[in-house]
Amino acid sequence: MAQKKNRDGKIMRKHSRIKHLDNFLKRYIEPLDDVTLITPGVIKVGKGTGENLKISWGRELIQGSGKIVVGCKLNATSGNSNQEVFVSTSKPQKVKELLISIDHLKKNN
Repeated sequence: MAQKKNRDGKIMRKHSRIKHLDNFLKRYIEPLDDVTLITPGVIKVGKGTGENLKISWGRELIQGSGKIVVGCKLNATSGNSNQEVFVSTSKPQKVKELLISIDHLKKNN
């Protein structure tokens, strides 16, 4: 199989990633069978402090007027850096359940 340019497995290499995000994506999100592509967005500077990675659920991504679910958006924060992560999957609910199971998302959301 040909090596995909700008990809490391399912993770796109278009932008750099915030601290510890690569480890989280490779350990938890990439192994999911329904996930086909993970695309980290541009890093934005915020006002946070600390060095711990925090992942939160963003929303489901819907394409067109046919309400076709194509994935989900996650929000990653580490220190004062924020980054959106787009996950292409047919079952975004599995990603949300995974985040709940590893305590990155509160169960009341």
